[in-house]
Amino acid sequence: MQVHTIIARLKNGMPDLTEDPTPILPPAFFQCDRLWKDRGRRKSWPKDQWAFVRRTVEPLLYARIEPQSEHRENGLLHPEKAIQAQAIELTSVSFENGSLPVISAYAQFEMTFDRALRDTTQLYDWMEATDWLDYALCFGFRFEDGGEWDATWEHGGIDFEVFTKYHTSRSLHRP
Repeated sequence: MQVHTIIARLKNGMPDLTEDPTPILPPAFFQCDRLWKDRGRRKSWPKDQWAFVRRTVEPLLYARIEPQSEHRENGLLHPEKAIQAQAIELTSVSFENGSLPVISAYAQFEMTFDRALRDTTQLYDWMEATDWLDYALCFGFRFEDGGEWDATWEHGGIDFEVFTKYHTSRSLHRP
């Protein structure tokens, strides 16, 4: 039995906007939206604004992996329930579609396998044999009403990395 730290990265995770999220959004999201619009075409956030956006958005983020039977049958040793991220870090955010942002983020998971994975290549080999984990990865927002709003409805990409020892330069916050 081998426990591995797995980092998942979501790039440009876009929420499903077929319903209007406005009634459940915290007021600070609207303020972040206004800041985003005010900054114009600049590629990066001013440091103080980015700190405010992260303080607003990160605590509402969730990430989990909902393994399928193929994952368990082929070496993922977890119970039938979802695997919750131990930490999440927002890396970019865009309010181009309104007050519920498009996000890029990292999530850290502790996952137990029946084998040692020496590197990310071995993780990808295992994923290829087991119908990939990116179909099982969920990123989104959890609001005060208990509702969740998925941010993986449309995305620019999902990547995974495996760390054989617990070490990371990322200072991921705990959800």
